[in-house]
Amino acid sequence: MENSSSSIQALVSRIKERITHLINGNNSNDYIGVQSFVSPSAYDTAWLAMVADPRQLGKPMFKACLNWVLDNQNPSGFWGETDWEGFPTIDSLPATLACMVALKTWNLGHQHIQKGMAFISANAAIILKGYGNFFPRWFTIIFPGMIELAKKAGMEVAFLHEIEEINDIFDERSKILQREQIIDKYEHPPLLSYLEALPSWYCCFDEESKVSSLNEDGPVLQSPSAAAHAFIVTGHERCLAYLQTLVQTCKSGAVPPMYPVDEDFIKVCTVDQLQRLQDTRFPPTTP
Repeated sequence: MENSSSSIQALVSRIKERITHLINGNNSNDYIGVQSFVSPSAYDTAWLAMVADPRQLGKPMFKACLNWVLDNQNPSGFWGETDWEGFPTIDSLPATLACMVALKTWNLGHQHIQKGMAFISANAAIILKGYGNFFPRWFTIIFPGMIELAKKAGMEVAFLHEIEEINDIFDERSKILQREQIIDKYEHPPLLSYLEALPSWYCCFDEESKVSSLNEDGPVLQSPSAAAHAFIVTGHERCLAYLQTLVQTCKSGAVPPMYPVDEDFIKVCTVDQLQRLQDTRFPPTTP
């Protein structure tokens, strides 16, 4: 037993060393980048999959993102995160709607869309009731926007308004939009980070707002979904450059929920998780 535990500890140590080597880029042939250690966002990936290529009529600009959406639907019909038991989290509701809209945009994945609609129909009320009307701010902003987007795309989602919690979420979103400014120093992230989900009557892009909101360190160019929407609406070159860099960095086709990421933070978290793995699973052997 002691020898077995020692060999497992040695294996964990080798894995830690290898991952540190990869994320530090000690060898350019091995370097995979810290983004590979960030969980992909089905929601943000779907938004990049919606972007049309202005050079090719009727073609997606980021085909790898669209392929990722096609290839990564959960067998239960949803896209998005799961909890530690494998059940869909609240993130799965807006993520699934966004992925279905992305597929419908290109007239693809009809069976995927049917499975997604079946999942939403069967599980939306159950998932929402589990939160007891205490929903995260980000969800309160994004989910109504995705319901509206799905309606605009021609999807039959009117049944969702029969769920009491959804009407409450729409009411709460209205309060947030009335209370907060689009760039609010008291709220982080600001509403502009959720640009893609804001109703058209609340936020529109004119020439002045283009310049002020598309700074390199601004909230739009830190959120893949917001940047994708901004490019769809404006065709702004800053948005395009941001999206192209993002896709070139995330070679799998899946993008993170924010970019760029704090590389030092991710490195520390990765090593910390490996240390926890060693400490909790394999206690030190006694001499």
